[in-house]
Amino acid sequence: MTKQETLLLQEETIPHATIGKHIGFEKGAKMIKDYYDLHGENSCHFVGRNILEKMLSQPDCIGINMYKALNDKGVQTYVFIGIDSTGKAILEYTYVNDNGDLDKQTGIVANQFSPRPGWWSWGGSTKLL
Repeated sequence: MTKQETLLLQEETIPHATIGKHIGFEKGAKMIKDYYDLHGENSCHFVGRNILEKMLSQPDCIGINMYKALNDKGVQTYVFIGIDSTGKAILEYTYVNDNGDLDKQTGIVANQFSPRPGWWSWGGSTKLL
């Protein structure tokens, strides 16, 4: 990533940990169906709990930005980056190592999620995605 790209990631507006809410199955299902009907897509991506917990466990991480992206083969995917309380991407952070010294750790930038093509059952109710 170039310095300019890094700066762009860090210049985003300040998010808040309270952003996002439960919208319910019916509304969620309708929104997804409407999108897929309009764009002709019928797939999703699965993100495992472990990587989400690791990202959210980074110091001062209040949320995750999800960027649409293309992988090495040109297939649409997403890149997730942890965001701190000032609205900046967590690309590096300081921590205390096992010797009690301050050390630097690279922030988690996540991908390699599992694409889920086709329709599958969402919660055992209506077939969706």
